[in-house]
Amino acid sequence: MKNLTRSAGNLNTFLNIVFWILIARGVFSAGYHIRELYSLFTDPAALSGKMGLTIDYLTLDAANGFGIDLDTAVKMKLIHLISAIVLTVIECRGVHVLKQVLLPLELNQPFRTGISGSIVKLSQCAFHMGLAENLSMLATTILIENHYALDAVLVNGPITGVSIHPEFRSAWIIVAAVLGILSTVFRRGEVLQTLADETL
Repeated sequence: MKNLTRSAGNLNTFLNIVFWILIARGVFSAGYHIRELYSLFTDPAALSGKMGLTIDYLTLDAANGFGIDLDTAVKMKLIHLISAIVLTVIECRGVHVLKQVLLPLELNQPFRTGISGSIVKLSQCAFHMGLAENLSMLATTILIENHYALDAVLVNGPITGVSIHPEFRSAWIIVAAVLGILSTVFRRGEVLQTLADETL
């Protein structure tokens, strides 16, 4: 039990460091996207040049002038900015909740009342993280598909059609499901611990 307490304390210290790293990364990312957004309005050259389209291991380079227009570029930068802010908030919230989960372990009370509720909150953070990531990718895909006439550009000779399949990442959804199951186990442990305390 002492090793568990020591490990929980060390992990709690590590999470404090991770929390501030996430804050710093979020501020830097938001600042970068704000600067890029500002440059779209102040520097016309920001939209010039070639466009590159990467598909798995294949990258297609377009001719000069086949760039993105201002309206679409602003929308994409706004999506990236909002995504950076939302993901940072969810990540910091997740670290905070994880520290609440570790607190009973530091106190040698692994089934202390309320820990299952904290695990449920952690599961919700994981679900929201997956939802935010997938919505961001979907919005970007829709913008690109609507802006570029890919059929007209790519369909030529041997290429007879173009189809776009939005990417979906299920990792965070799976983590959320596992944590949901884990919260049920801890809820049962809380009940047994309460019964044991009442018996004593």
